[in-house]
Amino acid sequence: MLKQKPWQRLIIAIALLAFVQIACGQQYTQVRQNGYSMMPNFTDGDVFKIDEASLADLKRGDIILVENNGKLLIKRLIGLPNESVSIHDGKVFINGSALDEPYEVVPPPYRMAELILGDDAYFVLGDNRADSSDSHQWGPVKGSDIKGKAIPE
Repeated sequence: MLKQKPWQRLIIAIALLAFVQIACGQQYTQVRQNGYSMMPNFTDGDVFKIDEASLADLKRGDIILVENNGKLLIKRLIGLPNESVSIHDGKVFINGSALDEPYEVVPPPYRMAELILGDDAYFVLGDNRADSSDSHQWGPVKGSDIKGKAIPE
């Protein structure tokens, strides 16, 4: 048997770890928050691990990575397919009822008329409603635009 040097054992261990992660589907991406649209909960420079998740596994209130016009953005999932979303009086309404948001948000200073989401339409907002480019400006996103669930690290 050949005697291995410590650096050879380290390379083999790293290769095995990478193989196990790939084989078990434990690949993930890290994304850094750019800007202040998720304040007060998250701020510029915060890092998120992005886990692949099926659309069926996502829930209202989840933090997700979404692609819009070639940009990857961290946003909060608010509206689900076939729901109505409106914004007024500093609150978000889903199907006519004020949304209970247990996380902290900066109330929206704007109004948005009722929007009925289609079969593959999702409504996303930043937690800093006063300073976020999101679905209230550019409309709902498609399921294919959702790249995964964002988990703060």
